[in-house]
Amino acid sequence: MFDKLKSIKKGYVKSRDKPDQSLPYAKVQKRGKWIRRFVKIALVLVGLSGAVAFIKASNVSQTNHKLIAKMKTYDDKLEKASMGQSVYSPSLNRYAQGFFQTYFTQSDNDDDKQKRLKALKKYFATNISSTIYDNQDSQKETYVGSRLLNTFTKNDVKIAKYQVGYTVGNDKNTIIRVFNLPFAQKAGQYTVLALPYATTEQDIVGHVGKIDQDDTNNATLASSDKVQAFVKAFSEKYVSSKASDMSLIMKEPEGLEGQHAVKSIDQVNVSGSKDNMNIKYLLTLTDTETKLEHSEQITLTVSPKGSTYYVVKMIHTQGGLLN
Repeated sequence: MFDKLKSIKKGYVKSRDKPDQSLPYAKVQKRGKWIRRFVKIALVLVGLSGAVAFIKASNVSQTNHKLIAKMKTYDDKLEKASMGQSVYSPSLNRYAQGFFQTYFTQSDNDDDKQKRLKALKKYFATNISSTIYDNQDSQKETYVGSRLLNTFTKNDVKIAKYQVGYTVGNDKNTIIRVFNLPFAQKAGQYTVLALPYATTEQDIVGHVGKIDQDDTNNATLASSDKVQAFVKAFSEKYVSSKASDMSLIMKEPEGLEGQHAVKSIDQVNVSGSKDNMNIKYLLTLTDTETKLEHSEQITLTVSPKGSTYYVVKMIHTQGGLLN
């Protein structure tokens, strides 16, 4: 019996030490390794995606800053460009006229001198000492008037050019001089940045551009019955119709609504091809109310449409593009 028990115990120990072949031990180990690898790869990908997202966000932020800087640059350029041309600003005009009236009104009375200095202090920048503009002449001056000639920018400073009229002493003859007034502008308010300085009036009449035009002329097309009939019919409809009535024959409809009548059509010039023609001519009109006449330069860019033409573009010069 004891021998039997020993054999049972020995079999039990052997069976306990020997792995149970029914459990997929190797498979579980292998699957665990793959799971760990997958988790590691997922974590790396998450980390990389976070880094990529951060880089993209940084790039977007930098791009936004660059765009804002470019917009400011364009705004500054636009402001300088607009200030480089003659413009009329009612608020600037009121401000400058008030300044010139105070500046060019001088008296030999001490109280009046102090009032003038106090009034000028409101116009000049706060860091400009009153000793700078306490330039009272010994003679009496009386402001007569002023008018804005131009505004421009020089060395990043806005300048208003004014024609100023004033009298000296008891002489009633008005002296007219031109002065530049440096100023700053912000939120509809103005400040004088320096004493007005004398200058001369610029001659605004000059030859600064040319019409960009094709001087070639297809005489055959220009004199053809089809072109001549179209120009006449179009011109008469243009002066007598509303813009909405011209939509069938014009891409950008225009019309004078019967305020004028066609007096004559002259100097018809055609360039280009039959499929894309530029028709230029001199159109003389009569005002239907006053009977006064005036002439206009017309350029039509047309393309064939049925038995006639369609106006793709109409400009009121012979060429229309200024260099």
